[in-house]
Amino acid sequence: MVVLAVVAIAAILGVYFALKGVAPRPSRQAATPTSTSPVTATSTTATASPQTLTLEEIETGLNLSQVASLGPSNASKVIVIFYDPQCPFCALELNATLPFLYYISANTSQARVIFIGIPIHEDSAQMLEILEAVYQKYGQMAFANLLAYNYAYYVYLIDLYEQGAIPTFMMPNTTTLLLMAERLGYNVTPAEIASESGIVEDMYEFALSHGITGTPTILAYNSTGAPVYVQVGAVQPAYMIGNLTEKLGLKLPS
Repeated sequence: MVVLAVVAIAAILGVYFALKGVAPRPSRQAATPTSTSPVTATSTTATASPQTLTLEEIETGLNLSQVASLGPSNASKVIVIFYDPQCPFCALELNATLPFLYYISANTSQARVIFIGIPIHEDSAQMLEILEAVYQKYGQMAFANLLAYNYAYYVYLIDLYEQGAIPTFMMPNTTTLLLMAERLGYNVTPAEIASESGIVEDMYEFALSHGITGTPTILAYNSTGAPVYVQVGAVQPAYMIGNLTEKLGLKLPS
């Protein structure tokens, strides 16, 4: 089960906020940034269409055994998420939808969810290396937990900024991600982190070569052909979940 306990995040990072003079509090599962927020101003949106990218091209273009994923590797239904751990739109989208994605993949084996990182922001490349190292060492649940904590913390920071509780827009970074990993019991060494630099570079080059330059970009497949669902940028979580459920014929608890 994906851990999204923001209260626990506040406990992990309470000292950090105490130093800032801001008391931690639980965040919303989603937030809508205003038009003047740096969330809107600094996020990147893909300009090229990914509609023609086939699942076969993804399977042959990347060594997927080295790429974080949830669910069975032989699943016929596949969701591919191009993401950045410092992308605010990824945080808003995936903070609300990771429990759904975990349920249909790791919990019920209905689909496979592949996470292809695109390092757009300053600390993104090393953060992706940390996430991949945790995945390789501790498995699917550890990766999902750490990513969930990272994005829940990010949404919390967005909330604080929107409310005027902090004067500048802040992002999670390498330090906060390592702190979360340590507190969750996922201890990765500098050598283990550095060993993931190759796959992070491969994911970045693969995305660019197929015209995917922004996050989140989400593709869903029923076969090796073209995607049956394409999403570029963040949408309402219910819209994303509804479309993926319908297009892939997924079953959710009533």
